[in-house]
Parts: sequence; C-alpha cells; structure tokens
Amino acid sequence: MKKLFIISTLTVLFTACSLDTEDLASLSPGQALDNTAGVQSAVLSAYRRLHEFDLYGQQAMLHGDALADNIEIVNRTGRYEQEVVNGVGTFANRWAVAYRAINDANFVLKYLPLLNINQVPTSTLLTAQQVLNQLEGEAKFVRALAYSELLRVYAYEPGKEVNGFNLGVILRDTPTETVTNADNRARSTNLECYQFVEQDLLSAINLLITPTQQTTASLWPSALGAITSPFRANKAAAHALLARVYLYWGRYADADTQATTALSLLPTATPVAAGSYAASWSATTHPESIFEIEIRATDWSGVDGANNSLSSITTNLASGFQYVAAGSVELLAAHETGDVRATVFVNTAATLNKPQVRKWPGEKGGGVENIPVLRRSEMILIQAESRARQNNDSGAQTAISILRGARGLAATSLTGSQLINLIMNERRVELAFEGHRWFDLKRNGLDITKTTASGVNTLPYTDFRILQQIPNDQVLLNPSLQQNPGY
Repeated sequence: MKKLFIISTLTVLFTACSLDTEDLASLSPGQALDNTAGVQSAVLSAYRRLHEFDLYGQQAMLHGDALADNIEIVNRTGRYEQEVVNGVGTFANRWAVAYRAINDANFVLKYLPLLNINQVPTSTLLTAQQVLNQLEGEAKFVRALAYSELLRVYAYEPGKEVNGFNLGVILRDTPTETVTNADNRARSTNLECYQFVEQDLLSAINLLITPTQQTTASLWPSALGAITSPFRANKAAAHALLARVYLYWGRYADADTQATTALSLLPTATPVAAGSYAASWSATTHPESIFEIEIRATDWSGVDGANNSLSSITTNLASGFQYVAAGSVELLAAHETGDVRATVFVNTAATLNKPQVRKWPGEKGGGVENIPVLRRSEMILIQAESRARQNNDSGAQTAISILRGARGLAATSLTGSQLINLIMNERRVELAFEGHRWFDLKRNGLDITKTTASGVNTLPYTDFRILQQIPNDQVLLNPSLQQNPGY
C-alpha cells in the first residue's frame, strides 16, 4: 500500500489527456509494481476510484434519475438543478474519474505479466497462476465498468445514432506513466468501444474465481490479505456486467444468456422477499448484491459524508445533511397498489412533505454506506426485457413475474408492447435512485419524459443534450479529441 501511495501521489496518472505533475524523486511504476502485493495495491486503487463522488459515490447513482422524471428538487443548493432541467454541461466530471480507474487497471495489466511467478504467493486452494489470473480479471472488470459508464454518458448506443454520429470515447489499453508517453488520441467508434468492453469481460470471465470460491475461507493467500465478496469482482459479476452491456448494445439473446449465467453462479438467484425489501436497504451489505462498492469511514474526510454522500443528498436523517432530491410525483404514481417498493419512500412533515427515498440511509454512520452496483433484480429485469424484445412473451412473463411476486404484486399475462411497457415500468420503480432511468430511455432511442415540477418539456431523442459534453479542458488539451455535437 505504501508503494501504491507513492504511485498515486507522485507519478503521472493520465486521465484521457490531462497531465499531473511528476516528482522525479518518486519510485517508478516498475519499481513499485515489481511484486504481487504492489500489483494488488494498484487493483485496489482502481476499485477506490469507483466510489469517488463523481462516480458511484454519488453522481452515477442520481444523474440518471434527475435527468429524466424520477427526481424532484427539495432544497435549492445548486445540486442537480441543472440536471432536472437538462442544462448544458452536466456529467462534466465523469470523464476524469473514469479514466483514472482505467489508468490504474492499465498499470496492473502492464506489470502483472512481468512478475516472477515463483515469487507469487499461493494458498492451499489457489496456484500462483490462479492468483495472477484473479488480479488480471479484476483489472479488466474495473476497466470495462469504467468504459461502460463513459459510453452511456458520452456516446450513442450502436444502432441508435443521430445524424450518423457514431463516436465513442478514447480507448486506452496501456498506462500513461510519464509526461513523455502521454499521447493525444482520437475517439474510437461506439462499436469499437463496445467490442473492447466485450473482450475485457469475456477475458475476465475466464480469469476470475466464482462467488462460491470467493466466500471460501483461506482461499486468498494470507500474504495478500483477504478477498471479500461482493466487494471484489468474480465470475458472476463479470457475467452480470456483460449482460448490461449487451442490453445497451441491443444484443438481447446474449444479454439474456449472460444474465441467466450470472444468476446461476450465485448461492441465491431470487430477489429478496417482499417482507424483507425495505429492510434490505438498511443492511450493510445488500443481500441482492452481485458487485458492491465498499466504503469505509476512513475513505472519506469527516465532512464528505454530510456534504456529498448519497445519504446526505437524498435524506435529512442526520443534522447537516443536504436533502436535495426526493422522489417525483410521477415516480410514486408508477408504483402499483401493494408494491412494497413504495414503502422505501417516506412522506411526512419531517421530510418536508416530499417522498423521501430511504434506499441510502447511511447505515454505517456519517452518511457512509456500501453501494450495490449490480443486483440480482437487475439481472431478472434484463432476462425479462431481452426475452420480450425477442417476442418470447412466455419467457419474459416468467422472469418478470418472479420479480413482481417478490414485490407483492401479481404475475402478468400481458403480451407484446404492453408487456414491454410493463417491464420498463418495473425497471423504473425497481432501479429508482440507482441511476438507470435516463439511460433506459436513451438506449431505446426514446424521448426523455420530464416531471411537471421541473417546468420543462419532454426532451426529444434528437436533442444534442442526449449526449453529454466532454469537458472542454480535455478538448483544448487534445486536438484529436472531437467534442460531441452541439457544444
């Protein structure tokens, strides 16, 4: 970890084309990553990037709801107000944090093959090669996750382009270690980017251990600490992320296959029961998590939880919390009578008579909590939607009825477009305040519906704001980096 600190603070960690200052007295990456512990530290650094507030620590979980029709602003602090009215220039910080995670992963993928396998720690259950495989698979998983976030924010999905604009993002598969090896690259096409992510995840699936192995005592070499589920990637997580990627790509048969495989690898494949649903959001580790980001009190400064956490932005459960975003009238109306998902919304004088969501209660204290990124329910929703879009109504009915039954609702016999509409509404209420709503509309080429409270009209899919603005400093630094249309 000391070596990682030196790398992270004193060497250049290039973010697409931004440059930091290099301290020539620092250890070179080759020195810091010359052993398995050093390489694992770089893996952990890549995970650490994911819970920054510009990514899953806050904004990635709320942007998708605020930009569409799931959020109403409660307190006008400036946060999410531009998103609610689709102002120009939102998501401006997602670019930098995602590329920092990608660069950490690229350090791992460069230096891991150079390790002396005879010096790699082992356990009674894992060989040296299996240890290296796991670390490589984790790096590819994190890189794929970061790229999937960049693509859904800054690019159209393949086949959903407007006016033929098909650029994705900048693809990097090697680390930028110093100023001298920083290069100005152009954006690859969206299809090339999706293919890159696909290859990372297919490779990761072959490299990673299973969830069962991950929970086996003494599996991970003691010299490398512990490997804990669901906070580090395993085969199920890689299958689950690939299912999401294929869904966005419109490859529905593949999405169904990957979601089904992910669920088959888990000890439990079904959603939490209706009676446990509300309480599941107060559990330290969400019982449905396939991949979850662990946040500890030491990861944030003393004021971060109160100012920037998901709990602070969405509740006033503690003194000093911001309480900016509540559920919209339209979101609450999307719940059917008897739907237990409505019970996570509390509407009293204490919540300023707004439906306050309790998905993010900060159960660790001080606004700190873990963040589930991939859940079992999302995989069931992917099964249902993928089957319905392939005209497999009976298969879709089976999947969505499993979820509905676990949410206190009756099975469905709807077919055709009515079934698809039901499934999309199920996605809306199941994944509310988890950042999916805007992207579900966008990936299907649909106009973005808005709340009455926002005071703005439906945003046409052809509007340039469907794609977010690449930070201007990146465009100015890199003459090869083309800005998205309209900005």
